[in-house]
Amino acid sequence: MRSWSLISALAVGLVIGNHDASAQKHGKEPRRPHLPVGVDTNEARVYYDLGLEKLQRDPEQAAEAFYWAARLNPNWADAYYARRCALLLSDRYRFQRYYEDDRRTLQSDEVKRIDSLYLYALTINPFLYRKLDLNLFHDYLDVVAEQIGRRNGVSAADVRYQLNVWLMQGPASTRAWQAYGEGRFNDALEYYAEAIKHAKRPSVYRTDRGQLFFQLDHADSALAELTLALDEMRKSDKKDLVYVYESKALMEHRVGLVQQRLGNTAAAKEAFGRALEEDLSYFPAHVQLGYMALEAKDTTTALSEMDLAVQIRDDDPMLRYTYGYALAVSGKIKEAEEQLRKAIELDPVFAAPYHVLGQTLEQEGRLPEALSQYKAFLALSSKTDLRRAEAENRVRSLTASGGQ
Repeated sequence: MRSWSLISALAVGLVIGNHDASAQKHGKEPRRPHLPVGVDTNEARVYYDLGLEKLQRDPEQAAEAFYWAARLNPNWADAYYARRCALLLSDRYRFQRYYEDDRRTLQSDEVKRIDSLYLYALTINPFLYRKLDLNLFHDYLDVVAEQIGRRNGVSAADVRYQLNVWLMQGPASTRAWQAYGEGRFNDALEYYAEAIKHAKRPSVYRTDRGQLFFQLDHADSALAELTLALDEMRKSDKKDLVYVYESKALMEHRVGLVQQRLGNTAAAKEAFGRALEEDLSYFPAHVQLGYMALEAKDTTTALSEMDLAVQIRDDDPMLRYTYGYALAVSGKIKEAEEQLRKAIELDPVFAAPYHVLGQTLEQEGRLPEALSQYKAFLALSSKTDLRRAEAENRVRSLTASGGQ
Protein backbone atom coordinates (compact mmCIF):
# COMPACT_ATOMS: atom_id res chain seq x y z
CA MET A 1 0.00 0.00 0.00
CA ARG A 2 1.26 3.46 -0.81
CA SER A 3 2.03 5.75 2.08
CA TRP A 4 -0.41 8.65 1.97
CA SER A 5 2.19 10.92 3.51
CA LEU A 6 4.07 10.54 0.21
CA ILE A 7 1.32 10.29 -2.41
CA SER A 8 1.28 13.98 -3.14
CA ALA A 9 4.92 14.74 -2.48
CA LEU A 10 6.02 14.81 -6.11
CA ALA A 11 8.22 17.78 -5.22
CA VAL A 12 7.08 20.02 -2.41
CA GLY A 13 9.40 22.86 -3.26
CA LEU A 14 8.73 22.57 -7.00
CA VAL A 15 4.95 22.36 -6.73
CA ILE A 16 4.56 25.14 -4.19
CA GLY A 17 7.07 27.31 -5.97
CA ASN A 18 5.78 26.93 -9.53
CA HIS A 19 2.07 26.29 -9.16
CA ASP A 20 -0.78 27.96 -7.34
CA ALA A 21 -0.29 26.12 -4.09
CA SER A 22 -3.73 26.88 -2.78
CA ALA A 23 -5.29 25.94 -6.13
CA GLN A 24 -8.12 28.20 -5.10
CA LYS A 25 -8.02 30.76 -7.86
CA HIS A 26 -7.37 28.62 -10.93
CA GLY A 27 -10.07 28.93 -13.55
CA LYS A 28 -13.67 29.87 -12.85
CA GLU A 29 -14.56 30.35 -9.22
CA PRO A 30 -16.84 27.57 -7.91
CA ARG A 31 -20.39 28.63 -7.15
CA ARG A 32 -21.19 29.30 -3.52
CA PRO A 33 -23.52 26.56 -2.24
CA HIS A 34 -27.03 27.49 -1.16
CA LEU A 35 -27.61 26.95 2.54
CA PRO A 36 -30.87 26.54 4.49
CA VAL A 37 -32.57 29.66 5.79
CA GLY A 38 -31.26 30.68 9.18
CA VAL A 39 -27.81 29.15 8.71
CA ASP A 40 -24.84 31.47 9.18
CA THR A 41 -23.54 31.80 5.63
CA ASN A 42 -20.33 33.42 6.88
CA GLU A 43 -19.37 30.40 8.98
CA ALA A 44 -16.62 28.31 7.36
CA ARG A 45 -17.57 25.25 9.40
CA VAL A 46 -21.03 25.20 7.79
CA TYR A 47 -19.53 24.79 4.31
CA TYR A 48 -16.99 22.26 5.56
CA ASP A 49 -19.71 20.11 7.14
CA LEU A 50 -21.76 20.37 3.95
CA GLY A 51 -18.74 19.14 2.00
CA LEU A 52 -18.35 16.14 4.28
CA GLU A 53 -22.02 15.35 3.88
CA LYS A 54 -21.75 15.37 0.07
CA LEU A 55 -18.29 13.87 -0.32
CA GLN A 56 -19.29 10.35 -1.33
CA ARG A 57 -22.55 11.14 -3.15
CA ASP A 58 -21.48 14.25 -5.05
CA PRO A 59 -17.75 15.00 -4.74
CA GLU A 60 -17.96 17.94 -7.16
CA GLN A 61 -20.46 19.74 -4.92
CA ALA A 62 -18.35 18.77 -1.93
CA ALA A 63 -15.32 20.40 -3.57
CA GLU A 64 -17.33 23.60 -4.03
CA ALA A 65 -18.31 23.61 -0.35
CA PHE A 66 -14.72 23.02 0.79
CA TYR A 67 -13.55 25.80 -1.50
CA TRP A 68 -15.78 28.30 0.29
CA ALA A 69 -14.77 26.99 3.70
CA ALA A 70 -11.17 27.79 2.78
CA ARG A 71 -12.10 31.20 1.37
CA LEU A 72 -13.85 32.19 4.58
CA ASN A 73 -11.04 30.80 6.71
CA PRO A 74 -7.85 30.68 4.62
CA ASN A 75 -5.87 29.40 7.59
CA TRP A 76 -7.83 26.16 7.91
CA ALA A 77 -5.68 23.28 6.68
CA ASP A 78 -8.53 20.77 6.83
CA ALA A 79 -10.54 22.69 4.23
CA TYR A 80 -7.74 22.62 1.63
CA TYR A 81 -7.03 18.96 2.32
CA ALA A 82 -10.73 18.04 2.09
CA ARG A 83 -11.09 19.92 -1.20
CA ARG A 84 -8.16 17.98 -2.59
CA CYS A 85 -9.86 14.70 -1.58
CA ALA A 86 -13.16 15.77 -3.15
CA LEU A 87 -11.49 16.78 -6.41
CA LEU A 88 -9.71 13.44 -6.62
CA LEU A 89 -12.98 11.59 -6.06
CA SER A 90 -14.74 13.66 -8.73
CA ASP A 91 -13.13 11.45 -11.39
CA ARG A 92 -12.95 7.90 -10.06
CA TYR A 93 -10.98 6.47 -12.96
CA ARG A 94 -8.46 9.28 -12.94
CA PHE A 95 -8.10 8.65 -9.22
CA GLN A 96 -7.48 4.95 -9.91
CA ARG A 97 -4.69 5.87 -12.32
CA TYR A 98 -3.36 8.35 -9.77
CA TYR A 99 -3.36 5.78 -6.99
CA GLU A 100 -1.63 3.24 -9.22
CA ASP A 101 1.20 5.67 -10.03
CA ASP A 102 0.31 6.34 -13.63
CA ARG A 103 3.07 8.76 -14.59
CA ARG A 104 1.01 10.75 -17.11
CA THR A 105 -1.74 11.26 -14.55
CA LEU A 106 0.64 12.25 -11.77
CA GLN A 107 2.40 14.77 -14.00
CA SER A 108 -0.74 16.35 -15.45
CA ASP A 109 -1.27 20.02 -14.63
CA GLU A 110 -4.71 19.31 -13.18
CA VAL A 111 -3.45 16.69 -10.73
CA LYS A 112 -0.54 18.91 -9.72
CA ARG A 113 -3.01 21.68 -8.91
CA ILE A 114 -5.12 19.25 -6.90
CA ASP A 115 -2.12 17.88 -5.02
CA SER A 116 -0.88 21.38 -4.28
CA LEU A 117 -3.90 21.77 -2.00
CA TYR A 118 -2.58 18.98 0.21
CA LEU A 119 0.94 20.35 0.17
CA TYR A 120 -0.35 23.79 1.11
CA ALA A 121 -2.47 22.31 3.91
CA LEU A 122 0.69 20.78 5.37
CA THR A 123 2.42 24.16 5.41
CA ILE A 124 -0.47 25.42 7.56
CA ASN A 125 -0.60 22.35 9.79
CA PRO A 126 2.24 19.85 9.36
CA PHE A 127 0.40 17.53 11.77
CA LEU A 128 -2.82 17.52 9.78
CA TYR A 129 -5.03 14.53 10.58
CA ARG A 130 -5.63 12.93 7.19
CA LYS A 131 -8.95 11.45 8.21
CA LEU A 132 -10.38 11.33 4.68
CA ASP A 133 -7.59 9.17 3.24
CA LEU A 134 -9.53 6.06 4.19
CA ASN A 135 -12.53 7.33 2.20
CA LEU A 136 -10.28 7.67 -0.84
CA PHE A 137 -8.83 4.23 -0.44
CA HIS A 138 -12.21 2.54 -0.05
CA ASP A 139 -13.47 4.36 -3.13
CA TYR A 140 -10.45 3.03 -5.01
CA LEU A 141 -11.24 -0.49 -3.80
CA ASP A 142 -14.84 -0.08 -5.00
CA VAL A 143 -13.60 0.76 -8.51
CA VAL A 144 -11.19 -2.17 -8.50
CA ALA A 145 -13.89 -4.55 -7.26
CA GLU A 146 -16.26 -3.44 -10.03
CA GLN A 147 -13.60 -4.00 -12.69
CA ILE A 148 -12.58 -7.41 -11.38
CA GLY A 149 -16.22 -8.41 -11.09
CA ARG A 150 -16.98 -7.42 -14.71
CA ARG A 151 -13.90 -9.17 -16.09
CA ASN A 152 -14.62 -12.40 -14.24
CA GLY A 153 -18.41 -12.43 -14.23
CA VAL A 154 -18.66 -12.35 -10.46
CA SER A 155 -20.34 -10.02 -8.00
CA ALA A 156 -18.48 -6.83 -7.21
CA ALA A 157 -19.75 -7.20 -3.64
CA ASP A 158 -18.05 -10.61 -3.36
CA VAL A 159 -14.80 -9.18 -4.68
CA ARG A 160 -15.07 -6.29 -2.24
CA TYR A 161 -15.55 -8.74 0.63
CA GLN A 162 -12.37 -10.55 -0.30
CA LEU A 163 -10.51 -7.26 -0.48
CA ASN A 164 -11.73 -6.43 3.01
CA VAL A 165 -10.45 -9.79 4.24
CA TRP A 166 -7.10 -8.99 2.65
CA LEU A 167 -7.01 -5.66 4.46
CA MET A 168 -7.66 -7.28 7.83
CA GLN A 169 -4.89 -9.82 7.21
CA GLY A 170 -2.48 -7.39 5.59
CA PRO A 171 0.94 -6.30 6.77
CA ALA A 172 1.41 -4.12 9.83
CA SER A 173 1.82 -1.00 7.70
CA THR A 174 -1.61 -1.56 6.12
CA ARG A 175 -3.27 -2.20 9.45
CA ALA A 176 -1.55 0.86 10.96
CA TRP A 177 -2.81 3.12 8.20
CA GLN A 178 -6.35 1.75 8.46
CA ALA A 179 -6.41 2.06 12.26
CA TYR A 180 -5.21 5.64 11.92
CA GLY A 181 -7.99 6.45 9.45
CA GLU A 182 -10.59 4.89 11.73
CA GLY A 183 -9.39 6.86 14.75
CA ARG A 184 -7.99 3.81 16.57
CA PHE A 185 -4.83 5.66 17.45
CA ASN A 186 -3.37 3.32 20.06
CA ASP A 187 -3.72 0.39 17.66
CA ALA A 188 -2.11 2.49 14.95
CA LEU A 189 0.88 3.23 17.16
CA GLU A 190 1.43 -0.48 17.80
CA TYR A 191 1.10 -1.40 14.14
CA TYR A 192 3.46 1.39 13.07
CA ALA A 193 6.03 0.15 15.60
CA GLU A 194 5.77 -3.31 14.08
CA ALA A 195 6.00 -1.94 10.54
CA ILE A 196 9.17 -0.01 11.41
CA LYS A 197 10.92 -3.26 12.42
CA HIS A 198 10.47 -4.80 8.97
CA ALA A 199 10.65 -1.75 6.67
CA LYS A 200 13.50 -1.11 4.25
CA ARG A 201 12.79 2.62 4.57
CA PRO A 202 11.33 3.04 8.08
CA SER A 203 11.40 6.85 7.91
CA VAL A 204 7.94 6.79 6.30
CA TYR A 205 6.40 4.94 9.24
CA ARG A 206 8.43 6.85 11.83
CA THR A 207 7.06 10.07 10.37
CA ASP A 208 3.48 8.84 10.61
CA ARG A 209 4.06 7.52 14.12
CA GLY A 210 5.71 10.76 15.22
CA GLN A 211 2.82 12.82 13.90
CA LEU A 212 0.36 10.62 15.74
CA PHE A 213 2.30 10.95 18.98
CA PHE A 214 2.12 14.74 18.59
CA GLN A 215 -1.61 14.62 17.96
CA LEU A 216 -1.98 12.59 21.16
CA ASP A 217 0.13 15.18 23.02
CA HIS A 218 3.09 12.87 23.60
CA ALA A 219 5.63 15.45 22.50
CA ASP A 220 8.75 13.63 23.74
CA SER A 221 7.85 10.49 21.81
CA ALA A 222 6.98 12.58 18.75
CA LEU A 223 10.37 14.28 18.85
CA ALA A 224 12.18 10.95 19.13
CA GLU A 225 10.42 9.43 16.12
CA LEU A 226 10.68 12.53 13.92
CA THR A 227 14.38 12.95 14.71
CA LEU A 228 15.07 9.33 13.78
CA ALA A 229 13.00 9.74 10.62
CA LEU A 230 15.04 12.79 9.60
CA ASP A 231 18.31 10.93 10.18
CA GLU A 232 17.09 8.03 8.06
CA MET A 233 15.93 10.38 5.30
CA ARG A 234 19.36 11.99 5.14
CA LYS A 235 21.08 8.60 4.94
CA SER A 236 18.70 7.60 2.18
CA ASP A 237 19.62 10.77 0.28
CA LYS A 238 23.24 9.68 0.29
CA LYS A 239 22.69 6.03 -0.61
CA ASP A 240 19.55 5.72 -2.70
CA LEU A 241 17.69 7.34 -5.54
CA VAL A 242 14.53 8.50 -3.78
CA TYR A 243 11.44 8.01 -5.95
CA VAL A 244 9.52 10.95 -4.52
CA TYR A 245 10.87 14.05 -2.87
CA GLU A 246 10.50 13.83 0.87
CA SER A 247 10.58 17.36 2.20
CA LYS A 248 13.07 17.64 5.02
CA ALA A 249 12.02 21.29 5.34
CA LEU A 250 8.54 20.11 6.28
CA MET A 251 10.04 17.60 8.71
CA GLU A 252 12.12 20.30 10.37
CA HIS A 253 8.95 22.41 10.60
CA ARG A 254 7.36 19.54 12.53
CA VAL A 255 10.40 19.22 14.80
CA GLY A 256 10.30 22.95 15.49
CA LEU A 257 6.64 22.79 16.53
CA VAL A 258 7.33 19.84 18.81
CA GLN A 259 10.22 21.72 20.42
CA GLN A 260 7.92 24.68 20.99
CA ARG A 261 5.39 22.46 22.72
CA LEU A 262 8.19 21.15 24.93
CA GLY A 263 9.20 24.73 25.76
CA ASN A 264 12.56 24.48 24.00
CA THR A 265 12.60 27.87 22.30
CA ALA A 266 16.22 27.81 21.16
CA ALA A 267 15.86 24.30 19.71
CA ALA A 268 12.66 25.34 17.91
CA LYS A 269 14.45 28.30 16.29
CA GLU A 270 17.26 26.01 15.18
CA ALA A 271 14.76 23.61 13.59
CA PHE A 272 13.02 26.37 11.68
CA GLY A 273 16.43 27.63 10.57
CA ARG A 274 17.35 24.16 9.33
CA ALA A 275 14.08 24.06 7.40
CA LEU A 276 15.25 27.13 5.49
CA GLU A 277 18.66 25.56 4.94
CA GLU A 278 16.87 22.63 3.31
CA ASP A 279 14.64 24.88 1.21
CA LEU A 280 15.05 28.65 1.04
CA SER A 281 11.54 28.96 -0.41
CA TYR A 282 9.88 27.24 2.56
CA PHE A 283 7.89 30.28 3.71
CA PRO A 284 6.22 28.68 6.82
CA ALA A 285 9.60 28.66 8.57
CA HIS A 286 9.81 32.44 8.17
CA VAL A 287 6.28 32.74 9.57
CA GLN A 288 7.14 30.65 12.62
CA LEU A 289 10.33 32.62 13.25
CA GLY A 290 8.28 35.80 12.92
CA TYR A 291 5.77 34.60 15.51
CA MET A 292 8.58 33.71 17.90
CA ALA A 293 10.20 37.11 17.43
CA LEU A 294 6.87 38.84 18.17
CA GLU A 295 6.54 36.85 21.39
CA ALA A 296 10.07 37.91 22.31
CA LYS A 297 9.14 41.56 21.50
CA ASP A 298 11.79 41.61 18.77
CA THR A 299 9.75 43.67 16.32
CA THR A 300 12.55 44.19 13.81
CA THR A 301 13.18 40.48 13.37
CA ALA A 302 9.47 39.66 13.34
CA LEU A 303 8.71 42.11 10.55
CA SER A 304 11.77 41.00 8.57
CA GLU A 305 10.68 37.36 8.73
CA MET A 306 7.10 38.20 7.75
CA ASP A 307 8.34 40.30 4.86
CA LEU A 308 10.46 37.41 3.60
CA ALA A 309 7.46 35.07 3.80
CA VAL A 310 5.32 37.47 1.77
CA GLN A 311 8.05 37.91 -0.83
CA ILE A 312 8.17 34.13 -1.32
CA ARG A 313 4.39 33.73 -1.47
CA ASP A 314 2.83 37.03 -2.40
CA ASP A 315 -0.62 35.67 -3.33
CA ASP A 316 -1.53 34.37 0.13
CA PRO A 317 -4.25 36.43 1.87
CA MET A 318 -3.49 34.92 5.27
CA LEU A 319 0.18 35.86 5.03
CA ARG A 320 -0.71 39.39 3.95
CA TYR A 321 -3.16 39.69 6.85
CA THR A 322 -0.64 38.34 9.38
CA TYR A 323 2.06 40.70 8.13
CA GLY A 324 -0.39 43.61 8.15
CA TYR A 325 -1.42 42.84 11.72
CA ALA A 326 2.23 42.67 12.83
CA LEU A 327 2.92 46.01 11.15
CA ALA A 328 -0.14 47.58 12.78
CA VAL A 329 0.79 46.52 16.31
CA SER A 330 4.29 47.80 15.61
CA GLY A 331 2.93 51.24 14.77
CA LYS A 332 3.78 51.08 11.06
CA ILE A 333 0.35 52.23 9.96
CA LYS A 334 0.94 53.03 6.29
CA GLU A 335 2.72 49.73 5.67
CA ALA A 336 0.01 47.86 7.57
CA GLU A 337 -2.71 49.43 5.43
CA GLU A 338 -0.94 48.32 2.26
CA GLN A 339 -0.73 44.69 3.40
CA LEU A 340 -4.29 44.57 4.72
CA ARG A 341 -5.73 46.00 1.52
CA LYS A 342 -3.76 43.42 -0.44
CA ALA A 343 -5.20 40.66 1.75
CA ILE A 344 -8.71 41.95 1.00
CA GLU A 345 -7.96 42.14 -2.71
CA LEU A 346 -6.77 38.52 -2.70
CA ASP A 347 -9.75 37.22 -0.71
CA PRO A 348 -12.63 39.71 -0.42
CA VAL A 349 -14.76 37.37 1.74
CA PHE A 350 -12.06 36.86 4.40
CA ALA A 351 -13.39 39.02 7.22
CA ALA A 352 -10.42 39.48 9.56
CA PRO A 353 -8.42 42.02 7.48
CA TYR A 354 -11.38 44.43 7.42
CA HIS A 355 -11.40 44.59 11.21
CA VAL A 356 -7.69 45.34 11.57
CA LEU A 357 -7.85 47.80 8.68
CA GLY A 358 -10.69 49.60 10.47
CA GLN A 359 -8.56 49.88 13.60
CA THR A 360 -5.59 51.07 11.56
CA LEU A 361 -7.58 53.76 9.74
CA GLU A 362 -9.15 54.91 12.99
CA GLN A 363 -5.69 55.41 14.49
CA GLU A 364 -4.91 57.67 11.53
CA GLY A 365 -8.05 59.68 12.14
CA ARG A 366 -9.64 58.53 8.88
CA LEU A 367 -12.92 57.84 10.63
CA PRO A 368 -15.38 57.55 7.69
CA GLU A 369 -13.07 55.01 6.06
CA ALA A 370 -12.68 53.16 9.36
CA LEU A 371 -16.45 53.02 9.77
CA SER A 372 -16.78 51.53 6.31
CA GLN A 373 -14.26 48.80 7.12
CA TYR A 374 -15.94 47.91 10.42
CA LYS A 375 -19.28 47.60 8.61
CA ALA A 376 -17.69 45.36 5.98
CA PHE A 377 -16.24 43.19 8.72
CA LEU A 378 -19.65 42.79 10.36
CA ALA A 379 -21.24 41.90 7.03
CA LEU A 380 -18.65 39.19 6.36
CA SER A 381 -17.80 37.75 9.77
CA SER A 382 -19.54 34.77 11.33
CA LYS A 383 -21.91 35.24 14.24
CA THR A 384 -19.43 33.41 16.49
CA ASP A 385 -16.51 35.75 15.70
CA LEU A 386 -15.34 37.16 19.03
CA ARG A 387 -14.33 40.45 17.39
CA ARG A 388 -17.90 41.32 16.45
CA ALA A 389 -18.77 42.96 19.79
CA GLU A 390 -15.82 45.36 19.54
CA ALA A 391 -16.62 46.14 15.90
CA GLU A 392 -20.28 46.79 16.73
CA ASN A 393 -19.20 49.22 19.47
CA ARG A 394 -16.94 51.06 17.05
CA VAL A 395 -19.72 51.31 14.45
CA ARG A 396 -22.13 52.77 17.04
CA SER A 397 -19.55 55.23 18.31
CA LEU A 398 -18.40 56.38 14.87
CA THR A 399 -21.94 56.61 13.57
CA ALA A 400 -23.00 58.71 16.57
CA SER A 401 -20.10 61.06 15.96
CA GLY A 402 -20.98 61.29 12.29
CA GLY A 403 -17.82 59.37 11.34
CA GLN A 404 -15.87 62.61 11.80
